[in-house]
Amino acid sequence: MRKEKTLPGNGRVRNGVIYLHYTAGSMVQAIKGLYSLQEALQEAGVKVGRNKKALCLWHNDRSPSMHVYREKVHCFACGRGGDAIDVFAAANGLETKAAVQALAARFGFMNGIPPSAIEEWHRRQWQMQSERKTEKDIEAAYWGLCGLLHSLEASMKVILPDREATEDEAASKAAARIGALLSDVWAVLDGLASENQQEQRQALQIAKERGLLT
Repeated sequence: MRKEKTLPGNGRVRNGVIYLHYTAGSMVQAIKGLYSLQEALQEAGVKVGRNKKALCLWHNDRSPSMHVYREKVHCFACGRGGDAIDVFAAANGLETKAAVQALAARFGFMNGIPPSAIEEWHRRQWQMQSERKTEKDIEAAYWGLCGLLHSLEASMKVILPDREATEDEAASKAAARIGALLSDVWAVLDGLASENQQEQRQALQIAKERGLLT
């Protein structure tokens, strides 16, 4: 008896081959699971600056006016934009329907495909979920450390209300400890606010290791 397993897009596995039966909507979602916005932009030759802006694909853009977000782009000059499929369509001069068909053919959604394709689809989905969680952790860490920073600055003012207080040895030592902690918090905040994702992740890891988020 041949076993079947339900897969995205109402697919079935038979004898090691996957047969997919997609509706228009489920095919689009499956393509997005395998084809990221970053890949589409790279294929289109779009260079994204540190400010997350790039030259628009839909009009003759001389100054970068297309804002690049995690899953979509939007041009504030011409109002056009979209997801990875829309970027692929614009870069190749295709209508959306034709772009979907071209990408579906690329990923083999029209015919039986090996299980490795579905494994890759699940891997991409897991990766996207992991990235979303990290983004939320970074944002939560940033605002949490902003609150800690304000508390430390307030404590410093209480301990050292004026310059004469520096003559108090205990107060000076307490102020030194707070000052060192303030330096750590500022350094981590700079990393979390960076536009470089690697620097953000490193800052989050440092914050966890030094116990700044507890």
